[in-house]
This record gives sequence, C-alpha cells and structure tokens, in this order.
Amino acid sequence: MAGRIIAAIVVALVALWASTSVAQRRVAALGDSPAALVERARAAYNQGRYQDALETARRAAEAAPRSLPAQLARGGMAEFMGEFDEASQAYAQAQGLAPDDNTTRYRLALFSTRVGDYDRALRELDAILATQPRTAQLFFRFAPPFLQKSLLQQSPALEQFVQLQIDIMMEKGDLAGARRLARGHGIVESGRDYCTEANAKKRGKGSSDDDVFKAFRLAALGQPDSADCIWWYGQWLTDEGYMRLGRLMVEEGTRLTPVPANKESGHRFVRIRLGGERPVAKRAESLFMIAKQRYLRDGDADGAARLFDEILGLSPAFARPYSYKARLALDDGDREAALRWLQRGIEADSESWRTWHNLGRLLLEAERWEDAGRALARTVELFPEDLGGRFALARALYARSDFEGYRTQTELALRFARACCGPDVAKTPADFLTKFQRWGPGAALPPTPDPRTILGWNQD
Repeated sequence: MAGRIIAAIVVALVALWASTSVAQRRVAALGDSPAALVERARAAYNQGRYQDALETARRAAEAAPRSLPAQLARGGMAEFMGEFDEASQAYAQAQGLAPDDNTTRYRLALFSTRVGDYDRALRELDAILATQPRTAQLFFRFAPPFLQKSLLQQSPALEQFVQLQIDIMMEKGDLAGARRLARGHGIVESGRDYCTEANAKKRGKGSSDDDVFKAFRLAALGQPDSADCIWWYGQWLTDEGYMRLGRLMVEEGTRLTPVPANKESGHRFVRIRLGGERPVAKRAESLFMIAKQRYLRDGDADGAARLFDEILGLSPAFARPYSYKARLALDDGDREAALRWLQRGIEADSESWRTWHNLGRLLLEAERWEDAGRALARTVELFPEDLGGRFALARALYARSDFEGYRTQTELALRFARACCGPDVAKTPADFLTKFQRWGPGAALPPTPDPRTILGWNQD
C-alpha cells in the first residue's frame, strides 16, 4: 500500500531541474530544438546563471508555445526571478495545454502560495490527491500517525507535499488545522519537548540557520502552549522576510504568554519591526525575498531595484525595501539619494526601528552629528536593547563634546552586552571607555560596532 501511494503521488512533485551534466548530454542530442532550449535553461540554472536560464526558457516557450515542458520551464524561472505576471501567464498556458497534469497543478499550488491565493493552492493539492486510487486516498488521509510517519520517511517528495499543505494552512491562519495535519502524519508527536530542543539548537554552535528554523517550526506545531518558542519562531521568520507568518507567530506567542513584560515586548515587536497596523501584502513579501537574493546573491542591482519599486507600489508602508533602495544608492556613490530613501521609509512607517537605525548610522558616516544624534536617540527610544544604535549615539554625542551623554550611552550598551552576549561582543567600545575614564577625551572618536545579537532584529 505504501509503495503504491508513493508511486502515485511522486509523479506530481517536480524536481526543478535535472543535473547539469545530464542536461548537457541531452542538449547535444537534441540540437537547437525547443526541448534543447529547455535543457539549456536547466543547465544555466544549475550553474547559477539565473538570468540566462530565464532568457533561454523564454526562447523555448516562444519557439514552442504549445509545449508543456517549455511553458513550465518559463513559469518556473520567471517565478524564481520575481517576474510574477509572466509566471502566472506561463502557468495558465500550461494548465490550458494539460488541465489534468499533476505536475502543473503542483507548480500552481506553489505559485499560488507565493502570491497569497491560499484557497487556490489547497484546491490544486486536493485535485492532485483526487487523481489517486480511492484506497490510496483513504490511507493518506486516515492511516494512523505511525504508518504516516514511516511513509514520509520513505519518500522525501511525499513529505514535501504534506509540508506544503501545512505551510499553506499556517500562512492562512489556520494553526489548529496545520497542527492536526502535522500530528496526523507523524511530523510531531505528543509528549515531546520540541521547545527545549529548539532552544538548544539556537544556543549551540553546530546548528545551521535552517536547523534552527526547522526546530522552532516543530515547536510551533507540536507544542501549542510554548509561547516563547512560538514567539522566537516568529522573530526568525521576520528576519528572513516572512512578514505575514512572522506576524502571526509573534502575535500568537504574545497572546499565550502570561508574563506582562513579554506581552509588552511582543506588542512592541509588531509595532516597530512588523509595521504595526500596516500588514504587508503576500505578493510584496515574496517579491521582497526574491529582490534581496537578486541583489545579494546575484549582484543584479537593476533587477533588484525594479522589484523593490514594484514592492513599494504594492505595499507603500512596508519599510524594509526603503533600506535596500538606500543601499543601492550608496553602491552608486550617491549618499544624498540614500538619505532621501531612508527618510521616505520613515515617512512611510514612522515607528520602523531599523529604518531609524540605518538613517542614524548613515548620518553618522556623513559627520552630521546633530542630525545623527536625533535619529539615533529615536532608534534607542524605539528599541532600547539596540547595541549598535547606542554605540552610534554615543559617538554622535562624543563628537558634539557631550561627554557625559557619551559615557551614559556606552555604559548602558555595555551593561546589556554583558547580560546578553558576553564581553567580547563589545570589547572595542569597552576599551575606549576605559581610556576615556583614565585620560579624558581625545581626538579619536569612539568605535561603533553593530553586532548581531537578538534573533529577529538583525537583517536589513
């Protein structure tokens, strides 16, 4: 039974591209046919030449508009690069060519999730399951968790199918349904302390970011009352750019915690890191993560800038893209344009802590001490635990000969650094303060490290 289910559902799940060497051998055999262009697109993707892959997939679809592989290749690469209108068109053409094709349905489910059409995504997954034999459907839906767990362990592709269902339900806000599905398929088990395991991975040195993410996700699914871990999961998601699910998790953790100080901290995080009452459109969120990759991974400044502009058209109060537009301007050597972008970000969301932080530090670099001091004072007012913000504010005060203000801000930052992270994270500011206290002010300005300290407050 298990083997039949795996065989039936695996055909619906597509590995995005084959290996480069296999693709190159196929190209040699196919010459310049549309099929060869699809294989060249696959090879380009595997080699990290993503723009070439998209252009080649487009050529394949133009040469053979009624080719299902060509349209899926074009849709997949357009989606990967953030060209969502083109991806939607390609997938619609693919579904028109093969309405009952499960590969197309699965790709549509993934794409629908990216753009926030969760009901459509779930319908596509249900349609895939409905094509399987009745006995397979019943087993998949109703077999006991220990059999389901074994089934998923035998088939990573089937596990991916189930995990996508869970992710869609979580993003849709149906946490109870997502947890039922996770328990029913043996992904989480009663009585296991997932929260303690996740905290151990967060503190340990041998765990990757992906390991930490998975551990907190399991805690959110397997321990509905683990307020702290659900909250940390939300903060991790926020740092990575998952603004909507991050908000949902932080709000859930805040609702669950019995500690008033933690409730206040959760409300503050939503207000100054997640846009407060201005939620981000799902399409804008997805484009934001792709735009970051096009900029940071691919060095595609023009493509990233165009996507950031599209994001701001969709969600103009979304503060984070303004910081990236500022960074792109700095790359072009235009500090004044960068400052204008950050000021626009403040106008869009006056309580965006990170935008104030970035504005203050850029003004500090420009040696506009008074303006920097005002921006950085607002930064630490919004987020008192901001070490980098306090060290920067201390420098601005020192530069204006406000040595008592410098001492106060530095001592506050060092006290927090020792409590949260150990002395090494702030060694250079501590050494400078020691010399200042011994010999008084000098010509050099105090250092301004900006350490990554607290999960959820680091990126941008």
